Amino acid sequence: MHREGDKGAQEFEKGTTRRHTFFCINKTRNTSNENVIVVVPKKITLFGRRVKGWLVTTEEPVIDKIIPLEESMRGDVTLHDPE
Repeated sequence: MHREGDKGAQEFEKGTTRRHTFFCINKTRNTSNENVIVVVPKKITLFGRRVKGWLVTTEEPVIDKIIPLEESMRGDVTLHDPE
């Protein structure tokens, strides 16, 4: 439903990406995804033992949606709103 001056869904949704960096010991398993940005060899100490592995950075697309107060307060919508 559009009101006067309302720019529609594009005003409240914007595409963006998020990066996640994590340590792994199985490079093949964790870098087969096309969303991998960077892979760097890394040694860490875990419970007193040196472990060789990889720092993997991935990038995932996400949609941030701003939910107007009026919409979030209407009826059962609040049951579906995670905040």
